[in-house]
Amino acid sequence: MDYLALALLSLGLSVDDFGVAFSLSLLMPAKNLKQFIANTGKMAVAFSISTALFPTLGWLIGLAIYKWLASLGAWIVLIVFTTVGIWIIKEALEEEQPHYEKISSFWAITAMGSLGSIDEGAVGISFPFLGIPLLWIILAIIIANTVLVFTASTLSNRVKKMSQRTPSILSGIILITLGVLKFLDLTLGL
Repeated sequence: MDYLALALLSLGLSVDDFGVAFSLSLLMPAKNLKQFIANTGKMAVAFSISTALFPTLGWLIGLAIYKWLASLGAWIVLIVFTTVGIWIIKEALEEEQPHYEKISSFWAITAMGSLGSIDEGAVGISFPFLGIPLLWIILAIIIANTVLVFTASTLSNRVKKMSQRTPSILSGIILITLGVLKFLDLTLGL
């Protein structure tokens, strides 16, 4: 088994989730270690599911169907990430302290992780050619994803100590940027 290919594949598939996790962690309250671990664990599970699921689905359904889904997915990612990013910035600029309980629900996090993982379905088509059992690939993806999500959450907690509005505005900008970059990647292959 090629361990280097497995490590690079799992890290490559998990990097997008680092940005989303960083952005969402800026919005999630983490007043104590227990809440930090709960929020981060929720993100790690949600993102690991989508990051492992989409390449596996790509492996199962093939390139023909995937291309149709990916072309539609680019617009969905752009619209959702940009809308959420703009909404977060708007909330941060209002006088009242914003509340983001809905965005920190497991289902909202899973949806954001899934949108960020749509393009990874094409990678799954290559799994049979790697000579690595699918179970090992999925486990490596989950481990890499969890490490990157915990790292992103830890870094975002340091940023949260800034002004009250800065983390929210930064989060919105990151989500908009991720949406635009993912859109460009899916439509133009950049």
